[in-house]
Amino acid sequence: MEPAGLGASVGAFEEHGLGVTTAFLFGPLASGQAPAPPLCAVDHVRVLDDKTGTATDPDYFDVLDRIVGHLDKNPGLYSYVNISLGPSLAVDDDEVTLWTAALDKRFAHGKCVATVAAGNDGALDEATGLNRIQPPADGVNVLSVGAADRRGNDWGRAGYSCVGPGRSPGIVKPDGVAFGGSDDEPFGILTPQLRGGHTHGTSFAAPFALRSAASIGAQLGTRLGPLAIRALLIHRAHTEEHHELKHVGWGRFEADPLQLVTCDDDETLVVFQGELPVGEHLRAPVPISNVTLEGDVHLAASLVIAPEVDPEHPGTYTRSGLEVAFRPHSAKFTKPKEGAKPAKHAKTRSFFSPANLYGQSETALREDGHKWEPCLHHEERLRSSSLADPCFDIYYHHRESGMKVVDPQPIPYAFVVSLKAPKVKDLYNRVVRAYAQQLVPLRPQTRIQVRT
Repeated sequence: MEPAGLGASVGAFEEHGLGVTTAFLFGPLASGQAPAPPLCAVDHVRVLDDKTGTATDPDYFDVLDRIVGHLDKNPGLYSYVNISLGPSLAVDDDEVTLWTAALDKRFAHGKCVATVAAGNDGALDEATGLNRIQPPADGVNVLSVGAADRRGNDWGRAGYSCVGPGRSPGIVKPDGVAFGGSDDEPFGILTPQLRGGHTHGTSFAAPFALRSAASIGAQLGTRLGPLAIRALLIHRAHTEEHHELKHVGWGRFEADPLQLVTCDDDETLVVFQGELPVGEHLRAPVPISNVTLEGDVHLAASLVIAPEVDPEHPGTYTRSGLEVAFRPHSAKFTKPKEGAKPAKHAKTRSFFSPANLYGQSETALREDGHKWEPCLHHEERLRSSSLADPCFDIYYHHRESGMKVVDPQPIPYAFVVSLKAPKVKDLYNRVVRAYAQQLVPLRPQTRIQVRT
C-alpha cells in the first residue's frame, strides 16, 4: 500500500521493509527449514521515498505524516501495528518529539498492540546518552522493543540495541527485547530476490515480538483485548539477575506461542480487563482463597493502561497514573492509634514500589513520578503462610496539563497476576475447581506449530 503523494522508491528501503514484514509473518527464517505459517494477513504500507532523510526531510516528518494519515483514515482497522523506523535521535528527558506525541495520541485508546524498534545506536557513547532509545520508542502507549543477540537460553542484549531509561513517566524502556540477530547468530529474512538473507537489528526484533502478540490473538480469539495481550507479553517476559533493567526492560519476550497462553500444573494465572472506575478502588483478588498452599510461592503481577498524554508538559506527560495497594493477609490489620477507629481493610505492604521496580534507577524518577507510570510489573518470592485471601486494590489518578481534571472518565486497564507454588503440584486444577463459577478458563482455539 502507498499513501498519496509518495515519491520514488529506494531499493535499500524496500529491502528493509520486506525484511521487517517477513519477520512478522514468519519469524526468523532458517536455511533448509520450511517457514512458520503466517498468523494473519498483513498490510505493508510504504512510507519511505527518495526524499526521506535528505535535507528536505531530515527528521522524517513527511514519513510521520504518512503514518498518522494512514492510521487516521483507517480508525479501528488494525489490532497490531509495527513501526521499525524513525529519526536517528536519542531521547531527551526535557522534550517530547513530534514522533512520540503523535503516535502516543493515536494509540491512547488501548485497542491496538503497537511495537516500535528501540534503535540501533546502542554502541554509542553512554556518558552523553547517545546510546539511549530513539523516538518513537519512548512512547508510553507503544511496546518498545530492543534486540537480544540469540534465541537460546544464553542470551543477552545485542550490542547495537539502544538502551533506556525512558523519561519519567515511562521510565522502563525498552519494554523488553526479542531476538534481533547478531554476527554470531543472524536473523534470517526474505530478500527482494526471493532468497534467504541474513541481517540483524531492532527493526526485526520489534515485528518478531509483535508476532508473539498476534499468536495470543490467534489462539484465544477476541477474549483478550490488546491491552491484556500487551500485559501478558510483559508478564511472561524472561530475565536474569545480571541483566540490567535499562538494557532489557522487563526481559526477553516469550516467542513460544503455547508458553504465552498456558500454565504449569503448579501455577495459576488470572487476567483482569475492563475499565478502572473514577474515585474508587478496584479490587483484584488473587484466587487462592479456597486453596491450601505449602512452602514458598512465587507471586508476579503486571498492570497496564493506555493514557492520554500532554506532550507540552514532559514532566507530567501522562494524564493517568496508577496506585496499587497489596493486601497479602485478610486477617492482619494495622493497629489503630489511640482513639481512632479500627481499620476497615487489611494491612498493606509494598509490591509495586519504586525500589522494587527500578532499584538504583529510582533516583531517575521525578517527585511522585512513580504513580504516573502507565505500566507496572513486579515479582517476588513469599512464604505461603503470609498469604490469606490476598488482593490488589487498584486506583487510578487523573490530571491534565499537570492540573486536576474536572470531569475524569473511566480508563481501560489490563491486570495479570500469577502465583506459582512448586509444592502444590495440582494448583491449577485446584483453582479451576474452586472458582468454577467465577473464573473462565482460556483455552487455545487454534494450535500453532512451533518450529524447533
